[in-house]
Amino acid sequence: MGTLTVTDLACRFTYEAAYAETGLRGLGLVYPPDQFADTIVRERNEYFDFFPPLQCLVPPRSERNFQRTLLLKYLQSIHVNPSPGFDTDWEMLIRSGHGAIGHLDVFASDEAALQWYATPAKKGLFELDGKFGFSLKEFMTWFDDEAATLIDVLGPTPTVGGAIPKLPLSINRAGWDGRIGLPTRFGDTGLTDIILKLENSAAYPGIIELEILGLDIHKAAGFAVPRYWPVEVNGLRALAIERFDRTASGSAVFMESIYSILASGRKTVTNHYSASYDSIGAALDNPHIQLVADRKAAKLHLLERFIMALLTGNGDLHLENLSLLEQDGKLAFSPVYDPVAMRAYSIHNQLYPRGMGFGDYGDMPADLKTDAPVDFKTAFMRFTKSLGIHKNVYIQSIKRLMLATLDYPDRIHQLKTLPDENKTNLIRIHKEIRKQFEKIL
Repeated sequence: MGTLTVTDLACRFTYEAAYAETGLRGLGLVYPPDQFADTIVRERNEYFDFFPPLQCLVPPRSERNFQRTLLLKYLQSIHVNPSPGFDTDWEMLIRSGHGAIGHLDVFASDEAALQWYATPAKKGLFELDGKFGFSLKEFMTWFDDEAATLIDVLGPTPTVGGAIPKLPLSINRAGWDGRIGLPTRFGDTGLTDIILKLENSAAYPGIIELEILGLDIHKAAGFAVPRYWPVEVNGLRALAIERFDRTASGSAVFMESIYSILASGRKTVTNHYSASYDSIGAALDNPHIQLVADRKAAKLHLLERFIMALLTGNGDLHLENLSLLEQDGKLAFSPVYDPVAMRAYSIHNQLYPRGMGFGDYGDMPADLKTDAPVDFKTAFMRFTKSLGIHKNVYIQSIKRLMLATLDYPDRIHQLKTLPDENKTNLIRIHKEIRKQFEKIL
């Protein structure tokens, strides 16, 4: 695709001379190869050392980040000890920035890339037995003396971010049967790629059950969701979710998060919750760049995802939890992922991620000429107006999604691992939001 260079001041990327002729998307939607014949330059700052699509491949600098901790262990095991900060991020990017979510692969050199693509994945599936489960549990509690077992099995792990630890693996294409393997490469058959999500019971008890409920209820409401399987190994709860950014033959599918897209085009977007839902709609409508094949359908999808996030107590529908995926040459929103009702946990009990917002909710915009902050109903109507969605359309969406979540309190009650206090909190939140939508109806 091209060459990446990072200096003290800037990140630079140059497409190969003939790359535009391939018709492939390139670095990202904001950097189409047919419009960037010259080197693309982006100044480094405290938020981005790399172009946003590449920065997303580096696990954040948090001592409790599962993927970063695992990669640091890997670097130690091969006797690579870079200085903290950028040098460490660089080593992680060139050694594990391939095979991750999406279409981008990063390597230290062309030779390293050719070796990767020419080397088939290690064949065979491992039994996810008690020993492996024990190692995972040790790692989950951050007493990671057993982390070497994971490194032996997985090697340098492609990065997948998020609040709970996630491992990219493969399983039998027919579905979960208790065996795991390395992520597939082009030409692998009989396997399908998954993300294995692990429950950190100390910080988020019941979160795996909550995600399963979120996927179940979104599927019932008509949203596209990937296949998924609840997993338990030696007492460790987990969730295996099929990846939709790979084809049946193991090749990558173009996928880019809304965060990467907005951050590529706006320097004011510095993290995955620093843009409003209205601004996502505006980006979908941008006359200078067509992000999706059907703008009207995409804006309605955004609205309905937002409504479902409110009704289910998600509160975490941030910019990285919304992505665009290319299928049959057309771009649209990807299937639903990470629909967890995070408001069940008091530390995440907020209507939406702080820094986002919709329709100036809670603010006092000058155009309304009022001393009172914008209430929920007014904000929602302003949001739908900004999306260009007519009243009869959004009313039907609200009715359909409220019907789909009618038994939500009962389903929360039936959860076995979520503490009672969290259940009570989530049910209360759901009922309060229903009242707000009833006012709109």
